[in-house]
Amino acid sequence: MGHEPRNPDYEAAARESFARQSAMEALGANLVLVEPGRTVIEFVRNERFLQQHGYMHAGAATTIVDSACGYAALSLMKPDAEVVTVEFKVNFIRPCIGEKFRAEGRVVSSGRQLTVCEGEVTNMETGKTIARMQATMMAIETDGTSPG
Repeated sequence: MGHEPRNPDYEAAARESFARQSAMEALGANLVLVEPGRTVIEFVRNERFLQQHGYMHAGAATTIVDSACGYAALSLMKPDAEVVTVEFKVNFIRPCIGEKFRAEGRVVSSGRQLTVCEGEVTNMETGKTIARMQATMMAIETDGTSPG
């Protein structure tokens, strides 16, 4: 889509931030691609995050695609910015059945404070779409301290 990053070190910033996410570590998610306006996270079926029918839980897949959208948005933000999710909507087209999955986040529109993204979760074995996300991300300036 031709997005230009505002932060020349966007990839390093995204990877460093991703490494701090205990949720992504617990889910077994790996950040495999970061480019301006696009991020890909891959994950595998995880016995700790199944629902009652043995599929990956929708909440687990949603968490990962939310992060993919967030890092896609972050790639276009200023160097001193962090990103938080303002809202999202997810449509599940089919159950999260399989062994290997990909969550991709893409920027649709990037503003000074708000960024609109779309995300998709696919089964890597079949190529079929599992879920689609529409998300709004917000840039926040940090003072270098941790929240809380």
